[in-house]
Amino acid sequence: MASRVGSAGLFSISAPFGFLSLAFWANRMQTLYYLLYLPSVLAEPVMIGLILLAAGCSHLNILMIARCFAWKETPGGYLGIVRTLGSAVSFLFFLAGLFAVLMKGIVLMMGYVDIVHHILFPALHATLFGILLLCACVYLARLGMEKTVRFAIVAFVGTIWVTFLYVPFAFPPAAEYRHLLPLLPEHMPQGIWQAFLTVWAAFSGPEYMLALPKEAVDAKKLKTALIAANAFTAFEYIFFFVICLTFYGSDYLQRQDLPIVDLSRYIQLPFAERLEMILIPAYAISFVYVFAILLLYAAGAIQCLARSRLSAGRAPLWLAFLMMLLLTWMAGRWIWPDEWKAKQWITWLSWLDASTYTVLPFGFFLLGWITIRRKWRVRHAGGSK
Repeated sequence: MASRVGSAGLFSISAPFGFLSLAFWANRMQTLYYLLYLPSVLAEPVMIGLILLAAGCSHLNILMIARCFAWKETPGGYLGIVRTLGSAVSFLFFLAGLFAVLMKGIVLMMGYVDIVHHILFPALHATLFGILLLCACVYLARLGMEKTVRFAIVAFVGTIWVTFLYVPFAFPPAAEYRHLLPLLPEHMPQGIWQAFLTVWAAFSGPEYMLALPKEAVDAKKLKTALIAANAFTAFEYIFFFVICLTFYGSDYLQRQDLPIVDLSRYIQLPFAERLEMILIPAYAISFVYVFAILLLYAAGAIQCLARSRLSAGRAPLWLAFLMMLLLTWMAGRWIWPDEWKAKQWITWLSWLDASTYTVLPFGFFLLGWITIRRKWRVRHAGGSK
């Protein structure tokens, strides 16, 4: 971001973010869409270990992200990136970032719109609903980065209660624990590396915090918040995978596109029916929140690419909104009506998220370490003279 604490503009931040804002931000970014279809990708009991392995690797990434904010030598914000990479490389970096944010936003938007269209309102025009939802996102994003990030508490509280409705599926008669065996099969299932790629992508999201100015984040608080968010994300993935596996069984689970959504139809309460009419709209809170964050990141990338040629006000946000609007219309017209194309874009998103979560934390950490070593050698050489 091209801002710093106390600066004016869309990205101004008056005070460092608190523990809850950082933790809930990371958790919503991680579980937003992958949680809905991840159980059908795994489908085998041994994949529980795959989730734990990905969570452990994600923990190492979190330590690198926290260290990047603790070191003064790592690039922070727009000016730090330009000073470290140079203007030409920085331009390519922001251009690639804009592409990644736009692609992630379109897949998330159309994925949620497709769920609403097929399960709740089949007669509703999917593209029109996506445009209306996009308007709600830009309404939140126009408040600026600080207020939008702090909205994470509302987004988390507004959707976490849904998890408790699935607790009865963890016990008999809904759960058949024999489906959890064998935990250690004689032969590993096919496609385990592709499954690990999806699980690794499902833990992505915290790397977006590297674009924040260092003054906006307390390194120790960030480390604790991300560790808590990562642990809770792993718990959510394992919990929903286990209840889907024990309810459907491995063979039938593989044929489900959205097992969590379909499972909501079996929730029974004495005072309500068809709870999917409540649960799916409840997820809109998190979708609007995460998409508003992505809009702000797209606006920040546009502002950095334009440099002084574009106003530092809300003009970059409206330009990002128009780009998302056009891409949403194009995706709804030519991509998402074809089921094969839609699944292909979801696969590409998994590759993209896995790549950014691998490259960005390690890259920023490596840049900081190299800078520290270089300064140490210069200081050591000066002392020897």
